[in-house]
Amino acid sequence: MAGKTKPMSIVKQILLQLHQGQSKKGIVRDMGVSKNTLRRYIQLAQGSGYSFDQLIALNDPELEHVLNLKAKVSRDHIDEIEELFPWIKEELKRTGVNRFVLWGEYRRRYSSGYSYSQFCWHYQQWLKTQSASMIMEHEPGDKIFIDFAGKKLRYHDQETGKDIEVEFFAGLLGHSQLSYACAVETQSSEDFLFASRCMLEYFGGSTRAIVSDNLKSGVTKANRYEPEIAQTFNDFCNHYQMAVIPTRVAKPKDKPLVEGLVRILYSRIYAPLRNQTFYSLNEINLAVAQLLEKHNNAMFSRRNESRREVFESSEKQHLRPLPANAFEMKFYRTATVQKNSHVLLGQDKHYYSVPMRYIGKQVSVIYTANEVNIFFEGQRIAYHNRNRRMHKYTTIADHLPSTHRYMLGLSPDGFIQWGHSIAQEVAEFMEKLIQSKNHPEQAYKSCQGLQSLARKLGKEKLLIACRTGLELKVYNYMFIKNMMENRQDTCLAPIPTLPFHENIRGPEAYQ
Repeated sequence: MAGKTKPMSIVKQILLQLHQGQSKKGIVRDMGVSKNTLRRYIQLAQGSGYSFDQLIALNDPELEHVLNLKAKVSRDHIDEIEELFPWIKEELKRTGVNRFVLWGEYRRRYSSGYSYSQFCWHYQQWLKTQSASMIMEHEPGDKIFIDFAGKKLRYHDQETGKDIEVEFFAGLLGHSQLSYACAVETQSSEDFLFASRCMLEYFGGSTRAIVSDNLKSGVTKANRYEPEIAQTFNDFCNHYQMAVIPTRVAKPKDKPLVEGLVRILYSRIYAPLRNQTFYSLNEINLAVAQLLEKHNNAMFSRRNESRREVFESSEKQHLRPLPANAFEMKFYRTATVQKNSHVLLGQDKHYYSVPMRYIGKQVSVIYTANEVNIFFEGQRIAYHNRNRRMHKYTTIADHLPSTHRYMLGLSPDGFIQWGHSIAQEVAEFMEKLIQSKNHPEQAYKSCQGLQSLARKLGKEKLLIACRTGLELKVYNYMFIKNMMENRQDTCLAPIPTLPFHENIRGPEAYQ
């Protein structure tokens, strides 16, 4: 059965490791893809006409468009065979039983299962995981290991009178073991990536790869052979040019350095802070930073040098420089371009313009804390600075050429003429409403809303509400809606005037 095409963030990881000189066998092992899949991506990349650097720099929609991935990746039968491995191990101890005999029984049970060579290979890989243990040598600038501690720190919230537990994030460089630690509110994606960014800034550079645990913020679906990396974590690692290597589930030996670091920091940070009371997260991190420096400057137990000294002498120069711009977390949405040539970003309830020719098309919206990018078929068609003002419009004039306005079936004259069909005051209000916007198209939805109110609540109530709006010089849809729905009786009454009195100043006193 055919599988789904790999997400572009994972394809970038494959391209990044190829560009870094990682062996194909190593990529197959670390990324959990088949050899055929890897070969296919290499062929697509080489046939695209782009270099690896150029492909990695593309946005995800642009990369998908360039590669034009159509083929499907086959799925393995690993789950069914994994269940048999303990039984196979015991059966091989019996007289006359060998792997070929057991493979024949396996194929009779699963007719579409693995071939004999694949059967033996998967069994051999499983055996290696049962009792494997080895000393791992880490090259300078190769890997960073990260994890959250099992035990938490806490501070006292003076407003609520409650103790707030916070997460403890730890990471270290594989070669020098220079360590970083900080406290964050939660293990959410935002806090996890913020802590990871602060760690890279503390080290002053990035490594070729980052080894993470299977926490939800980094791995959306844990799997022994092909874990699904969270798109935000992939974006983070792509931004800093690092490959992602998640550990296996419940396998602490895959990252023994950071597991050991957490145990050390329990005694070097947790213990000294155990009798102190903190009143904010910032106070905790200031105390942690001081103790962390002591830890990094302390001598190794069996070596006459510290983590900081090893880092400065043999690893610092191997780190990759950080990008000029710090990472911003990306969010992904899809939207349909409305008739007024805008798309709605539901997160902020704000509208952003796109070129008019995309009206009715479904587009991809990728936004960060500061910017909004809009893509169609892999091509970026609009860019805006993010604006969080609800029910407002961010419009680029070139997106709304006046010669194309009537192609929408909507126009200022059409709404004004509709107002004339009710009364002069309604037409005047519609005109004032349109003039209050930077672009007439921004008022179209409000005008359509007034037409809807007239159908639901009656033209007479709309007329009275428009008269009041003109008198008060308030030109918006919500004012008319509230007048018609909630203040139907009061809007019929004349606006009260102040009685004459010699102590009351007139308008000339405020000029």
